[in-house]
Amino acid sequence: MSHKVAKDKVIEKLKKQLGVEIIKCRGETRSQRSLAMALGLPPSNMKYIEDGINAPSGEIYGKIIDELKPPPKNRGKMDELYSRIRKVPPPDICNIINENRELYKLIRFLNGVTLTNEQLKQTEDLFRSFAKDKEKGEI
Repeated sequence: MSHKVAKDKVIEKLKKQLGVEIIKCRGETRSQRSLAMALGLPPSNMKYIEDGINAPSGEIYGKIIDELKPPPKNRGKMDELYSRIRKVPPPDICNIINENRELYKLIRFLNGVTLTNEQLKQTEDLFRSFAKDKEKGEI
C-alpha cells in the first residue's frame, strides 16, 4: 500500500470519528435536520459530515461548536480530530492567533521543542492569569 493510500485511509477514519463525536454531542433530542438548519447547511451536507464522508470547513466546524457547545472532554477530542483532518488548528485558535499576531514569533521559539508537563502547566497558569486580568478590566 502506498504512503498516500495509507494516509487517505487514516483521514477517512478520522472523519468518521469526528462525525460520531458530532452525533454524540447532538444527542437524541436534536435532529440532524434541525442542526443543519441552525448551521445554514442543506440536511444532506450535515449527513455527509456526520457519516464521515466530508469534513466540515473551518467556518462550519466553528458553527457546529457554537451550536452544540460540547463539554470540554468532547470539545478536546473534536478539536484534535478536526486539526488532524484539516492540518490546521481549530477556527477559534486561529482567530486568537490572528488577533495577537505577535504570537507568531513566540510560537516559533517552540520549533523542535516538546513541552514537558510542567512547562504546559506553567503556560496554562500564565494564560489563565491573562483571562483573569481581562475579567478585572486590567487588559
